[in-house]
Amino acid sequence: MSPELSVILSDLTEAQLAAVTHKDGPMLVIAGAGSGKTRVVTRRLAWLVAQGVWPAQIVAMTFTNKAAREMRERVNSLCGQALPNVSTFHSLCARFLRQEIERGPFGRDRNFVIYDDSEQQAIIKQCLSQLPRQYSGLLHGKEISAIVSKSKNDFCSFAEAIEALGSAAPELALRMCRLYEEGMQRCNAVDFDDLLYFVVKLLQENPALREVYLHRWRYLLIDEYQDTNHLQYLLMRLLTSEQENVHVTGDPDQCIYSWRGADYRNIMDFTRDFPTAKIVKLEQNYRSTQNILEVANCLIANNRHRFAKSLFTHNEEGNRVEVIQVPADRDEGTWICRTMQALLQQGRAGCWREMAVLYRTNSQSRTLEEAMMQFSIPYQIIGGVRFYDRREIKDFLAVLRLKVNPSDIVALKRLLAFLDYGIGAVTLEKINQAAAAQSQSIFAFLCSDAFRQQFGSGSGSKARRLNQFSHWCVTLRDLQEDSLPLLVSRVLEHSGLAEALIKEYDRSNAESRINNLDSLLARVHEFAAQDPEAGLQEFLAEVALVADVDAHDPSEDSVVLMTMHSAKGLEFPFVFIAGAEEGLLPHQNAEDLEEERRLFYVAITRARKNLYILWASSRFLFGKNDYFRIPSSFLQELPPGTVSSRREQGSASGHHPMSHGKKARFSRRYSDPADDEQTPFTDDVISIIQD
Repeated sequence: MSPELSVILSDLTEAQLAAVTHKDGPMLVIAGAGSGKTRVVTRRLAWLVAQGVWPAQIVAMTFTNKAAREMRERVNSLCGQALPNVSTFHSLCARFLRQEIERGPFGRDRNFVIYDDSEQQAIIKQCLSQLPRQYSGLLHGKEISAIVSKSKNDFCSFAEAIEALGSAAPELALRMCRLYEEGMQRCNAVDFDDLLYFVVKLLQENPALREVYLHRWRYLLIDEYQDTNHLQYLLMRLLTSEQENVHVTGDPDQCIYSWRGADYRNIMDFTRDFPTAKIVKLEQNYRSTQNILEVANCLIANNRHRFAKSLFTHNEEGNRVEVIQVPADRDEGTWICRTMQALLQQGRAGCWREMAVLYRTNSQSRTLEEAMMQFSIPYQIIGGVRFYDRREIKDFLAVLRLKVNPSDIVALKRLLAFLDYGIGAVTLEKINQAAAAQSQSIFAFLCSDAFRQQFGSGSGSKARRLNQFSHWCVTLRDLQEDSLPLLVSRVLEHSGLAEALIKEYDRSNAESRINNLDSLLARVHEFAAQDPEAGLQEFLAEVALVADVDAHDPSEDSVVLMTMHSAKGLEFPFVFIAGAEEGLLPHQNAEDLEEERRLFYVAITRARKNLYILWASSRFLFGKNDYFRIPSSFLQELPPGTVSSRREQGSASGHHPMSHGKKARFSRRYSDPADDEQTPFTDDVISIIQD
């Protein structure tokens, strides 16, 4: 065995080795939480290269840039080879479309831009503005985007999507969906769903093109397969050759994204799609203590639709999982903060970044943030206002987008909002009509002599400013530099955005926003260092596809606040789960109780050493105070031998959170056997005895 191969196969269990060294034919790896899934996937990629498979023949797809980057780095360190096709689904499809989009009837060229939700809504708002006044209010932007998304993800017509989702005005909704597609086409823009939808359409309708890629991409690996939707499933089938060299990894117990189209059946039916598939189960957990794992196993065992498996670990037994009842949601935040301080003071935690607070809904974060600020605890919140959603960042990205895609009218409108050239909606519409008459994109027309003659030739101040704006556009168009960082820096300097911020905001606010622009330049440098061949188009695509979890900075010494959905794939030594109450967990609007249980399971299995689960007797929720909260029914499913439960007084009581407050005693399955004050068992789902 070569030294390289011995490194690749070292420290693997029998199950992991079976998964890593399976070369040809379909394979399903059921990878439990904390079972070394990433290690198996990256070792398998490196093993394939060591077996003589060309790196360019391997495609590996996952869901976040962070996961894809980690895979690439690990494989490179194992075998010294760069794998060019390890990326997210959307990134791979974006690169595919840069080469092939003009083969399809999509009305876009390879300079297309990717619109995020806010830019998508801007197009829809423009469409809705064309409705007669008597119909205003019948349709909303989110309804139209939901119909469009469902149509593409389910691979059905707009009419079928409208029928499935329902609409107060189906004919108008159909008209708006069509206008939206026309608007996106005029802007040479695609939305997130288009990236996959267009690729699937191209492969389905061009057998010769599909054969080219089947020959080019011989091995297909898909991570987090339980999170794939119908469109991603179709893409997988289209990229699977007759040899069926497809390897999927996932865990049905961690399927928590049905609300965004994830289809649980994809992983459950894999062996039906591929009857000869090899199945490998990774059941040894390397992350959590025995007690945490026992809690997770007992909880998820209540789900009926799953692959039978039972995680085990050789880690220490660890502390019991603590379930804490507090009087109110503000006491919840106070208890968490005081406990975090005590963990640090006692030396049990080494730094703030070892701790995370998870919750079911973003609305819960407000009181938690207030507590963090009150106790001067540094924190970062994942899922709040993203870096790339900040106003000044989106303003500058609009300038960059317009440079690469002259048809991007949404970007043009955005930059006109901060550039003071006196071009309002009426003037812009006149310019747009004139550009259409010249069969030019609006930006190309703005750069032309025809524009300056028609709009900028007068002697008045407005004509003079329009003429100045035309020259501004020409300079932006013509800017060229040898390196991406230098180009972006020159565009920023030319944009005048910094000057606009100084004029609009007070000194400290303007400086903060300008610092954000400097941070963006730093990210451009990082991007160029990772991929020296990439240009501005590739950078903008990368930015457009950043997920919430990609915003998590593990090097920052701060507590992490995030939803349970955002926490998937992460781990922390100390985890606090807030709001374990009926109506929140399971959520009152949830359609699938088993998925809510899977979500709780995901939250529990983020913890390595200590797990604290809190619920409040009263909480400000949905715009009002609810003084009669009850604990989550899921708490009854936790094993009593590994759980310690108690009730804490309010923050004014002076009780230290690490001390034992009054006990909260639960029913037979949830009573604490270590409690000296045992009460008669009840048949209630959960019985709380007030002392």
